[in-house]
Amino acid sequence: MRFINQRITEYCISLIDMQIAVENVFTGAEEVIFITEHPGIYTAGKSFEQSDFLNKSSDFRIYYPNRGGRITIHSPGQIVIYPIINLKERRIGVIDYVRELENWIIRILDAFAVHSFKISDEIGIWTSAGKIGFIGVRIEKGISSHGFCININNELRSFENILPCGLINAKITSLSEILGREIQTQDLSEIIIKHCPF
Repeated sequence: MRFINQRITEYCISLIDMQIAVENVFTGAEEVIFITEHPGIYTAGKSFEQSDFLNKSSDFRIYYPNRGGRITIHSPGQIVIYPIINLKERRIGVIDYVRELENWIIRILDAFAVHSFKISDEIGIWTSAGKIGFIGVRIEKGISSHGFCININNELRSFENILPCGLINAKITSLSEILGREIQTQDLSEIIIKHCPF
């Protein structure tokens, strides 16, 4: 397993990186996990509905990747993790894979003494202050791509322009909002790697 910490990356570049990695892993190359951040954008998954936009006047660009889920936001200070994993070889089903990602997010937040949890019939991770972790994956040729993100230091006002993940009146929070301080992303990368389940 190889981890690649990319810092802030244009989303279109990450799409290319993921597709190349999927092809490589499919032909037997080492699995890879990208850790990155993106400039401010919306991404709308396969379940996206036009009503998910509450305010279309935002300057953020909109991407329509072929991943599961509805609409979310990426912006600097939000950590995004893209695992390119051979699920077929590992004999991991899609539902179990999503649960592994959810548990991974919980363990990352546990490292900051922040209690987080799943909600029945919903994808993602919540805290008592609101939703903090978002998941949207794609499986191609038995290989995973896309993945999950955690709000760390990112601004949250842009979430008011959408129904994040299609949720009405959902409170959105971040790790820095909960802890009342900014988080060093370098420290976070080490925690992400340490608690990786793959």
